[in-house]
Amino acid sequence: MSLDAVPGVFLLLLAGGAFALGIFGLRGLLAIRAALRDAEFDRLTSPPQWRATRAFGGLCAALPVLLLAPVAGGGAAVAALSVAALGYAVAPQFLESARRRVERDVLDDLPLHLDLMALALESGGSLTTALSLAVEHAPAGALRRALLRVLLDIHDGAEPGDALRTLDQRLRLRAFTTVVTAVRSAEKLKLPLAPVVRDRAAQSAASRFARAERQARAAPLKLWATLMLCIAPCSFVVLAYPVARMLALAVER
Repeated sequence: MSLDAVPGVFLLLLAGGAFALGIFGLRGLLAIRAALRDAEFDRLTSPPQWRATRAFGGLCAALPVLLLAPVAGGGAAVAALSVAALGYAVAPQFLESARRRVERDVLDDLPLHLDLMALALESGGSLTTALSLAVEHAPAGALRRALLRVLLDIHDGAEPGDALRTLDQRLRLRAFTTVVTAVRSAEKLKLPLAPVVRDRAAQSAASRFARAERQARAAPLKLWATLMLCIAPCSFVVLAYPVARMLALAVER
């Protein structure tokens, strides 16, 4: 059954449904993009219009297959439905992968931000000044945008410790939670913040180095898997014809 045999009214209903799904799906994608961009990981636990976004992703994946229906017949429509269902099912894995990538970026940028904050605190500045220095001189990234929002909250009247606590609730990262806990504890005990932030910067840098070491140790295993699963079979396929040809000539002689 091809698309030409489908009634026009049914096609119009499908087009209208796809259009409505596209509107809600794009809104959900933009909301997820904004959450990843600003490191607001709490919004990714239950993204807005998540079901519509997943369905829209499945529709986008199935559309190229559906366009083959006039050529391949009804089998392409069944394949398009299968691809749409698969796209809907794997959407959470793609979201989790994107979240982990942004989390790694935040953790990698954290030592530099803490070093800049410690430098400002050691120079006699306040915590607000330290945050301003980190936002001003740190490289662009999700953590810098998150700290910029903290500064905006402070300028609106929030206490620096409370603003950092709110950021910690948005990030939900253990490494940042320890930093906020240490800073708030030092403020309550009237202790100098510079040594505390400097110590957390050193620990964050050590954690980043440990992650780099783990990735370096895992790289040979990934290369070995690529070699065994891709390069070696292709080499055998490439050499199969010359070898078979040489054997055939040897048998003929």
